[in-house]
Amino acid sequence: MKFIVKWAALASFSMLVQVSFAQIDSTYIEEEEDYSMYDNVEDVGEIVSYCSPKIFDLSPNRFISLGYDYSGNGILTTSPEGVYAPDETPNTSTSSKVYYSGIRLNANIPVVSKSKFIWQLGGGFNQACHQGREELEPSEHRDFVREIAQTLTSTNLNSTVFKPLGERHFLIVQLMGELNGNYAFNDPNYRPDLSTIKTSATAIWGKRSSDRLQWGIGLSRTYRAGELNYIPVVMYNYTSANRKWGTEILFPARAQYRRKFNSRNILLAGYELEGGSYRLYNTPFNAQNMELRRSEIRFRLDYQKQLKGFLWLGLQAGMAVNYSFNVDDLSESNKDFYRGFFGAQDYLMKNRLAPLPYINVTLNLVSK
Repeated sequence: MKFIVKWAALASFSMLVQVSFAQIDSTYIEEEEDYSMYDNVEDVGEIVSYCSPKIFDLSPNRFISLGYDYSGNGILTTSPEGVYAPDETPNTSTSSKVYYSGIRLNANIPVVSKSKFIWQLGGGFNQACHQGREELEPSEHRDFVREIAQTLTSTNLNSTVFKPLGERHFLIVQLMGELNGNYAFNDPNYRPDLSTIKTSATAIWGKRSSDRLQWGIGLSRTYRAGELNYIPVVMYNYTSANRKWGTEILFPARAQYRRKFNSRNILLAGYELEGGSYRLYNTPFNAQNMELRRSEIRFRLDYQKQLKGFLWLGLQAGMAVNYSFNVDDLSESNKDFYRGFFGAQDYLMKNRLAPLPYINVTLNLVSK
């Protein structure tokens, strides 16, 4: 009896094993992984990231800008041709009302735009035609007003490089050459002299601390104050945590408070220092290598509105406060010189231009 029970149990177990194996797909073959596919994989090493040239919500970069300037009346006071120390007040002077207007065309086009190197080339053509509001008797003052009425033109070419130094730090280098004067290409008496080209340069080391803060320090060779100068510069671009306001500062060239109403409407409030050294051609004066050291500080409101896509409208209104309107004589050497803030070189004419209200309208093709 025990033998029959053992045989039955063994038979049942044997049948159960056969049924279990019968439920497995007999066609399945397990494939071995081919590890040779990893033989050509290269180790790229540590991945390097670079800081961006922008932070959140900066006003749009202008690729191409076409605008028009127009000022109200201001009193221009000039001295006779002579020799004047920088701190001297002329004994005699003449005054009259003037205003200015002119077109502004500027472009700034990226040539190389990579994460580790950005290079832009740009240029500009800006005019300021000063017109008298009064009929003037023959005098040196009238002769000077006529010279600046020939239209003060500034033509420039510039190059800007942004070089990241890792995730946080960067370098900015800008070079510019500009030809300024009351020249006209179609008039042989006012044809520009290429030897009078002025060169400017700026170098900034900076840090992008976050997506809302970017700052830097540097040095600039510039004519913004009218004549050649070397000045330190400070950059401070900031956007608040709520992203409604911020600052755009490159001191002393400009400083602006930014209020962003939405992605299509921005208001900027602040100032910008504008200027250059302008050659005066074919003058009736005794000196013939004359340079007008023109500079003004524009206190302004600047409203920027998106019209459609990348096309924006800019409206500026403010007060242009004269910083310099004196005249130098480069004499027979015809070479520019450095006076700075403390130089003792004499001026040929000591002039003043009273503050002028102004407006500026531009159409801008921008990048985000």
